[in-house]
Amino acid sequence: MSLPRVTILTVTFNAMDFLEIFFNSIGASNQHGLDVEILMVDNGSSDGSVNWVREHCRQVRILENDENNYARALNLGIASSQGDYVVIANNDATVDSEWLQGFFDIFRTDENIGAVQSKILFSENKKINSVGVEEIGQFYFRDIGFEDEDSARYENAAEREYVTGGSVMFRRQCLKDVGDWDEDFIMFVEDMDYSIRCRKKGWKLWYSPSSILYHQYHGSSSEKLCDFFCTRNRFLFVAKHFPLELPGCIETSHCYEAGQYDLLYRSLLHSMRKMCIYHDTDTVTAVLRLLKDCLPDYIGVCSAYTFFSQLEVILGLRKIRVGIYDHAGHFAGGGQRYVAEMAAILQDRYDVTYIFNNDVQLSDFKDWFDIDLTPSAMKIIKIPFFEERGCYTPNESMVVNEVENPFDIISWESLNYDIFINANMLGKVNPLSAVSLFVCHFPDQEKQNFFQVDRYEHLIVNSDYTGDWVKKRWQLTPSDKLYPPVNMYNPDSRPDEKHNIILSVSRFEVSGSKKQIELVRAFSEMCVDYPIQMRGWKLVLVGGSTPENMYLEAIKDAVAQAQCPIELSVNAAVSDIKEYYRAAAIFWHACGLDEIQPERVEHFGMTTVEAMQNYCVPVVIDGGGQKEIVEHQYSGYRFSSLDDLKMFSLTLIGDEGRRKTMAECAFERSHLFSKDVFKIKFEKLLAQVELELSGKDSLPGGH
Repeated sequence: MSLPRVTILTVTFNAMDFLEIFFNSIGASNQHGLDVEILMVDNGSSDGSVNWVREHCRQVRILENDENNYARALNLGIASSQGDYVVIANNDATVDSEWLQGFFDIFRTDENIGAVQSKILFSENKKINSVGVEEIGQFYFRDIGFEDEDSARYENAAEREYVTGGSVMFRRQCLKDVGDWDEDFIMFVEDMDYSIRCRKKGWKLWYSPSSILYHQYHGSSSEKLCDFFCTRNRFLFVAKHFPLELPGCIETSHCYEAGQYDLLYRSLLHSMRKMCIYHDTDTVTAVLRLLKDCLPDYIGVCSAYTFFSQLEVILGLRKIRVGIYDHAGHFAGGGQRYVAEMAAILQDRYDVTYIFNNDVQLSDFKDWFDIDLTPSAMKIIKIPFFEERGCYTPNESMVVNEVENPFDIISWESLNYDIFINANMLGKVNPLSAVSLFVCHFPDQEKQNFFQVDRYEHLIVNSDYTGDWVKKRWQLTPSDKLYPPVNMYNPDSRPDEKHNIILSVSRFEVSGSKKQIELVRAFSEMCVDYPIQMRGWKLVLVGGSTPENMYLEAIKDAVAQAQCPIELSVNAAVSDIKEYYRAAAIFWHACGLDEIQPERVEHFGMTTVEAMQNYCVPVVIDGGGQKEIVEHQYSGYRFSSLDDLKMFSLTLIGDEGRRKTMAECAFERSHLFSKDVFKIKFEKLLAQVELELSGKDSLPGGH
């Protein structure tokens, strides 16, 4: 007759401090008459414990889980186990010599017993940790005997309604009958769920006083983690097994009592999805009606509205709705192009609506950036505060001492969307959507009245330069960095087919921040001081302009006075700009020269990347985002003064071989800032956003 086969299964996560003692105690235990295998499932430890066990505990078979999920690890281990009986045990523990035999003292009495729990004592003082689990009301549970002295009252075997996974043996037939552990619980309360499922299948649960394990309480998991999951998973448990009781559990939940309304909100969402899986339509409808009546009192009217709207998405009743707000969307700038690329990705999978404050057509984006946004919808919402003052573009710096926030009209609009994207750094719009993204090209304004940026789940910056200033000015840490998507590749561009052209592509800003007049002066001085080297070279200034631009007129005057080959191209078409890039050998960009205000320094430098994508060698300001683009003396040059600009440019003009080599390096470097890279990173962010919309929570700390 073969010996009963027993699998001892333990799940580890950075448990190096416990494993040697734990496995040694198992080895020293009484295994007479048993065929024992030891199985360890690791949840992604980084402390070297897996390699240590491989080297020092060769009797232990190791499996590695693909995510940090305790319930998933149990399923993985049980599926791989060979035992007729499977023991699940914490490893921050030691076992008594009769630990295994004590389980069989109970199993032998009744074939309908599916699981037996040990007597679990605290290793420090030998007081009771658990001799089973009981409900204490409102679906809260406690270990029976917790912190009592071990006495005669705990020396008798007894049937239990619930057993803890800290040290419990299951009969194989029970595990097969009940099925997999519920991985939505991740950890904590998963054993209460499994206990009730066992009993629903007719299996009995018992406690054995002769099977003893000594446990180091919370040795391998933090108290914060325990509180988080016990609170969250209580809602899951109720939704799965006692759905009509769910609304009544809100007021007594620890997260509600502690004012953790975000945790309450997400836990309820996740629980509703669980309920819809396990219960019929009538039950779900009844619970929704109960929640409709009570939820506004617990989390507020706006959050309750968002909750039910988000629930529609979770249940697959409609597509995700995205609102993109751009208060300057009537202007063809880099910020508009940045978010238009986002919209082009979003509109392929979601219902997207663009929100503007001024008259504009989505077809304009096709003309400006060659981006087709016609699958998206559009709304124009006028803001009375600025309409009354004749402001064409809303200026948040005008909102100083007002009692009411003029941008609340946009906040209320954000309620209509699951994802709200504030596209152009307007910091006074309070997002009321389920998930919100704030796109910051630079924090132009200091924190002021009605500052709302800290209310967004995701704060996206376009460069490290912008991110550093977000930290300095707003004391906020960006959640994501997405370099702008640059896609100006001209297939006809060649590094050895360039003309003697120095090109600058920048808006002709009224403020003069792009420094075109300084570039005109530098080129003129080069032509005067180095006439032989500069023979045949010309400067081309390309850029957009608004009507009646006085700075553009000043540039024209400077060009006329220079009396050297300088060409101006105002509001050129995209096709013409591509041709300029194809032809030009050198690219200049001076935004930030001699500036002390950080917002007047180039925040990133999309046109620099555009030039590099066409084998133009960049000679750009050594500041702002340009430092992140151009590697000095490898893929271009970075200058701090006009003298440096002239010197680096003359070096390139006089050395065609160096110019070609650097052009090729610049081209390779430009791939880091391409549209394809942007799309990959943005889609990764969208995956996280969809996870948040699903109601799932990220772990507050590892197990």
